[in-house]
Amino acid sequence: MTNNTHTLPVKRRAPRIGFELMVRCSHGPTRTTVMLKDMTRFGARIEGLASPEMGEAITLMLPGEPPRMAFVMWTRDRTSGLEFADALRVESFEAMIRDFAIGRQPAPQPPADPHRVAA
Repeated sequence: MTNNTHTLPVKRRAPRIGFELMVRCSHGPTRTTVMLKDMTRFGARIEGLASPEMGEAITLMLPGEPPRMAFVMWTRDRTSGLEFADALRVESFEAMIRDFAIGRQPAPQPPADPHRVAA
């Protein structure tokens, strides 16, 4: 007898962007630091949160943003998938990508002054 069950791929609202960014998190009465691993405008994957419950509300402190409420959608070991209560604004998300995403392009540097002499 063969097992013909298949797992359908999950359709995402937006592509995930990779990060390796330490961020603060409030989980019940506990404040801790977690690693932001990837993110979309609608949610994030974090590592380091001890024993969150499905559906539990947490607060994530992202750089340059006010504290952001999110809900635990899944958890495995110390990795959790979060859905933001409110999507990040496009401008805020683009700034996070520009400043913190893995593989981001470095900011352009001004050209060297040809008249300046090294000491």
